Amino acid sequence: MKKLVVLISFVALLMSGISAPLSNPQDQKDKVQLLVSPELSELVNKWITEYSEGNPDVIVQQADIYDESSGYDLKQEGVLGIVTEEYLRSAGSESLWSMVVARDVIVPVISSNNPFSEIISTHGLSPGQFAGVYTEPGELTWGKVLDIDDNTTINCYCIGDESLKGCLSEFLKAENLKGNPQKVADDNELISNITRDKYSIGFCRLSGLIDYENHSIKEGVQVVPVDINGNGILEHNENIYGCLNDFNRGVWIGKYPGSLCRNIHIVSADSPIAVSETGFIRWILSDGQGYISDAGFSELIPGERQTKIQALAQDELAVIEDRQNPVKAATIFFIAATILIVGFLIFVTAKLVKARPKEPKNVPGDESSAFNENSVMAPGGLFYDKTHTWTFMEEEGKVKMGIDDFLQHTTGNFTKIKMKQPGARIKKGEQVISLVQNGKQLDIYSPLSGLITDINHELKINAAIINNSPYSDGWIYAVEPDNWLKETKGYLMGNNYREWLKNEFSRLKDFIAGTVKSGEISYSQVVLQDGGEIRNNLLENFGPEVWEEFQRKFIDASL
Repeated sequence: MKKLVVLISFVALLMSGISAPLSNPQDQKDKVQLLVSPELSELVNKWITEYSEGNPDVIVQQADIYDESSGYDLKQEGVLGIVTEEYLRSAGSESLWSMVVARDVIVPVISSNNPFSEIISTHGLSPGQFAGVYTEPGELTWGKVLDIDDNTTINCYCIGDESLKGCLSEFLKAENLKGNPQKVADDNELISNITRDKYSIGFCRLSGLIDYENHSIKEGVQVVPVDINGNGILEHNENIYGCLNDFNRGVWIGKYPGSLCRNIHIVSADSPIAVSETGFIRWILSDGQGYISDAGFSELIPGERQTKIQALAQDELAVIEDRQNPVKAATIFFIAATILIVGFLIFVTAKLVKARPKEPKNVPGDESSAFNENSVMAPGGLFYDKTHTWTFMEEEGKVKMGIDDFLQHTTGNFTKIKMKQPGARIKKGEQVISLVQNGKQLDIYSPLSGLITDINHELKINAAIINNSPYSDGWIYAVEPDNWLKETKGYLMGNNYREWLKNEFSRLKDFIAGTVKSGEISYSQVVLQDGGEIRNNLLENFGPEVWEEFQRKFIDASL
């Protein structure tokens, strides 16, 4: 045994000697190297200047302009790319980590005084109608486009910007604009012309159309709704033009034609974990958004920014290797040493266990049945509600929701889930699901408002999936939210949720003491175990009257 201990100690010292150079923070200065798409150079230079002033300890520099002929590879270690959608596709995006940080949104506009604005606002124009305006040679009338009796000629404008023209050609499905669009220098000139000419139409960048002081579309012009499927009706998934907020949200969740919206990505070979890189990305997603419109691009809406910042934090937690100091040989030795130590420890433990006399199992004292603050899962990046539910907005804009781990630990396995059907509208605070266990039931209230677009059909077959995997396989609804930004303000996240759970555990102990009479011997072995720990699956052993009291004090009281 002594020899074994000596050997383990030697390996541990060897391991510590190997691991030391892997985590030396002084090996390199904090530095962020950037590769940039040519049209983003102005924006990125502004970001670098502003970020460097507030973070003098971090060096952010543009390594070079990224293009296919430069030889610079977005897949190389130690650099971040800030590129457009086209560059990302050409670089082989499948193997890259990427995150959207801004957008280049192009919108069709007409004069607010256009005599046909009401018809256009109600029915929109289809891609085919737009194509007729911009691709048919000769003059075109509003009567022909709208299929009405009118001979007024349409005057169309187009900005002489190659990237904008490329997006427009893709949207119109035409390589060349064969009509007679009048070229203008920039957004301001186009908007000025359309304001003066009430029969005109044009395409410009959304950023040039916004009155940022009033957070609205500039006076004198209006956005033309796009009837994507060409049926002459602006259906629910197309009607995003009520106000600027609705439009921006519709762009985010993919309700606007992708050909008229180019995402701007920050990319790297792998998930960024270096403090200098993640700090710069967080700044871009927060303070850095204020400089995007000056460069002619569109900011992310606040809800999307927050979601991406949380996703970035999750990526950091998921990565356990320091990619900034890859010492391959040392890493191999480190892993081998770790495996060796674990193997020896298992060997020693097995010997010790074998040598000890066997003791009878004590189920009531089994630590696996303990239910405390440390045993409750609370993944980062989720929004938690005091109704013991969680929500998470996915990339396409849908919000998934479910119940938290605290609630499923309290109840035990469910035998049936009563759910609403897809297409149902729900409001925050109304009952949306009933959790059933052998006839006993808890009614759960919605943490958000919106339209249910999908339900977890697996729960109808096996309700206990919620207990086994409350945050992934056990999701309940996918919802298209109505008031996401407003409702997220009342949610709990991270440490705030953990602090709130401490109070819930205190209330649960008080609930046990007040609800279960000390003389009820039948419950004495299922409530608390040694040390005052709450037993797992607490409500499983109680009747409907206790479930009703729990409903009143823990679920209803949260509203």
